[in-house]
Amino acid sequence: MAEYDLTQTLLAYMDPHLGLPLLSHLRSLSIFDAKDLAKAQYELGKKTNMVDYTMQFFREAYPGEDEPKDVAERANQLEAKNNHLAKEAEHVLTVIEDPNVAGALKQDKAQNLEWLKQQYKLTTDQINVLYEYGRFLFSCGKYSEASSYLYHFCILSPDTKLYESVLWGKLACDTLTGDWDRAMDDVRVLREYIDAQRATTSVVSASEERRISHEDILQKRVWLLHWSLFVFFNHPNGRFKLVEMFLSPTYLSTIQMSCWWLLRYLVIALVVTRRQATRGYLIEGTGYSQTTKLTAQAALREVSKDIQMEAYRLQPDPFIDFFRQLYVELDFECAQAELAKAESVVRHDFFLQDVADPFIEHARLLVSEVYCRIHQKVDIVDLSKRLNMSKEDGEKWIVKLICDTKMDAKIDLKEGVVRYGSSCASTSCN
Repeated sequence: MAEYDLTQTLLAYMDPHLGLPLLSHLRSLSIFDAKDLAKAQYELGKKTNMVDYTMQFFREAYPGEDEPKDVAERANQLEAKNNHLAKEAEHVLTVIEDPNVAGALKQDKAQNLEWLKQQYKLTTDQINVLYEYGRFLFSCGKYSEASSYLYHFCILSPDTKLYESVLWGKLACDTLTGDWDRAMDDVRVLREYIDAQRATTSVVSASEERRISHEDILQKRVWLLHWSLFVFFNHPNGRFKLVEMFLSPTYLSTIQMSCWWLLRYLVIALVVTRRQATRGYLIEGTGYSQTTKLTAQAALREVSKDIQMEAYRLQPDPFIDFFRQLYVELDFECAQAELAKAESVVRHDFFLQDVADPFIEHARLLVSEVYCRIHQKVDIVDLSKRLNMSKEDGEKWIVKLICDTKMDAKIDLKEGVVRYGSSCASTSCN
């Protein structure tokens, strides 16, 4: 369902290297014109140094046309630059990979730099080559190598001007190599760095003083929210971490102000994790001053309140609309219709393919739970229809609901209803 595809919106907040996988996924779905997508991939690829990879898209987008004249020259220039930077970085790596050197390094980066200058004549410019080469390798699509160079630079260099750039680069590299444990740590470190910044305060380095505005910090948080989707929907514990980060006051307000569409992913992550969140979600307060434990029910109420507040600006989205109709409006027929749309969309969304079945299962369970809690007697056939299920499957769902939630309820198969109340003998879960 192309009208609910978020790719174009998300691309505005992605590095070109992160955007290319999203476009490749769209091509695999065959819901957009293949030539148009090839043109989009070519335009995005031109912003990188992956020349051969990008020219594949040119040939697909413009079959029979001559390739740009500067392609061969650019490839030669990139090869020469790679050889130059590799040679310059080799000496630094030889030194820092020496076990004796690694063992002698301390926590104080300035002290380490002075020691390396005295013992090995390493200069700041030579160490900066690690950053330059890592950034260059990233631009060429060599993400694993780039991550290694950026890591070593981050350990050695006290340069605060480049530190944030390295953090973004590390996150992108570890995301694109699928190293989800490291990428999750990258998200944490980058978030801490951004949240530690304060608007209107000066950032001072050896040679520069600049001021950070509220808009700067807001923009960084918006980008981090988007980049983190890759990690949260691939790391085993990612959906829990998404709920905890997206519901933190600072980032929830960021979503409200700048990127309401990310409520889709918050709704989905909450729906698929709430049954497992027996100990609740740990929500960090502003500036990490305190951590609040939020129960699953409290998290549901928080999201429903936010959706109510933002209703005037929200555009149609089957996941957000399903949640609003079910949890805010209590309109089960509309919720059923939105869930039917969501069942198709969830299998097309780049980030949601692996959670498609769990989402549908837990969404139906949520419908059953809400519906049953506001009725003393529920017709099994009626509820099954609302879940888009047969009567037999609906009975199984209701039994599962009663057992999982320990509701005071009993299924009366003779009348085809479920009765709720303190006088009911509970349905057997054995």
